[in-house]
Amino acid sequence: MDDKEIKQENQKGNNLEEGFWDRGTPEPAPVAVMPNKPSRGHKIAVAVGVILLAVIMFFVGWFSRYYALSSEERNILWILDRVEHDYYKELTDEEWEAYYSQVYEGLMPDRFCSFYDKEEFAALLKEAEGSNTDTGLSAFMDEDTPKVYFVQGNSPADLAGLVSGMTIYRYGKDEDTLKPAGSVQEIGTFVQSNRGTFCLECGYSETDKKPYFLESKEYLASYCTYSDSESTWSFRGDTALSLQDTGEGLVGLDAQTAYIRYQGFDGNSAWEFTKCLDKMKERGRSNLVIDLRSNGGGYLDLFRQIAAHLMKNAEGNSPLVAYSVDRKGKKANYYATGNDYKTYFNSDSRITILADEYSASASECLIGALYDYGTIRYGDIYLRKDSESDIAHSYGKGVMQSTYVTSSGAAMRITAAEIFWPKGNSIHDRGVTEEDGAHGIVAPFVRGAEDTFLTQVFADLAK
Repeated sequence: MDDKEIKQENQKGNNLEEGFWDRGTPEPAPVAVMPNKPSRGHKIAVAVGVILLAVIMFFVGWFSRYYALSSEERNILWILDRVEHDYYKELTDEEWEAYYSQVYEGLMPDRFCSFYDKEEFAALLKEAEGSNTDTGLSAFMDEDTPKVYFVQGNSPADLAGLVSGMTIYRYGKDEDTLKPAGSVQEIGTFVQSNRGTFCLECGYSETDKKPYFLESKEYLASYCTYSDSESTWSFRGDTALSLQDTGEGLVGLDAQTAYIRYQGFDGNSAWEFTKCLDKMKERGRSNLVIDLRSNGGGYLDLFRQIAAHLMKNAEGNSPLVAYSVDRKGKKANYYATGNDYKTYFNSDSRITILADEYSASASECLIGALYDYGTIRYGDIYLRKDSESDIAHSYGKGVMQSTYVTSSGAAMRITAAEIFWPKGNSIHDRGVTEEDGAHGIVAPFVRGAEDTFLTQVFADLAK
């Protein structure tokens, strides 16, 4: 969307827009005009002259750049130099890595900007393609108790049967060496230092806890799950994903409604979402609940593909679904990749959106596109309400990031523009709220043995 670059010493960044690769325009290579059949002595003289000129230009360029910096920028360079040469001990590689992580974090202008070293960025790109190397499990501390927070679709954790909200009671290399789980940090350290198969004892209560065996390995991540009143379908596969019947339907869901749990705008999620819509059509459902809880967004191109199926009153083959404005006032429009709402829905179809305080970015853009094209009203949005604050809202991220890649493979993701719904609304730092007309439902942040949020939504839809 814009052609700004991050330039480090003797480096030129490549611009990776959120969802798009832009290799940029490379600098032209220097061209030397040589005489016909030069002598060997002349070649040597020219080579020496070129080297000296390059050295002179390097130092001229370096000093010119250095003294063009502000005093604050020069102070940062000075601090780094002092640490390197005058700190009371020589830092190890691990200590330097930890130190620079703090420096990079401190240099970011907002919470959405990030710096990635070469290895971190390579892993990020691999995950964006849907290929992960881990267990697919994340945990959090619920007061003094470690609990499962998130389980990635088709991951070792998912295939083992772990579910969000379970308590982690004990952990170990095997069932015979289990010890009490004190904290998430403790469990994480154990997992990092014990690659391979390990065991977690988990359950919703002491009476139903049991051991689950996990392995940290490479897998194809899935981001969508389809359910209706009769059965649940999940994406499974080692080398390619396919939608497979994996269990019973959802209690309380009526016979005309399908449910799609959508975890993130990453990997093959747009293809998965379409397959779920195909399953919905095949099974004769005309209403849809889209669960975007804790969906923090992702790639713009995937949002464009998914929105293409869901805009009720949009006209044309590629309707506008969002636009952005950068610091110079430059506007960039983003269009859906199609417009086939009528393939899956009829004039009486009802689409319902579920969200919480961690539904952000592309999730909020999707809500905006559906609202502006009449697919949903605010009354079709259900938000988790915190019982203590009595507040319900989506995250409120109305900005987008561009990623700039150095020649060494490191990268910085920086906030580059504010993003707007098709009709001009910005929800940045606000989100979608109850004040807009959305429903607020008091429910735990992470589900328990029963998903009370979902139960209340289904009961409301059945009225």
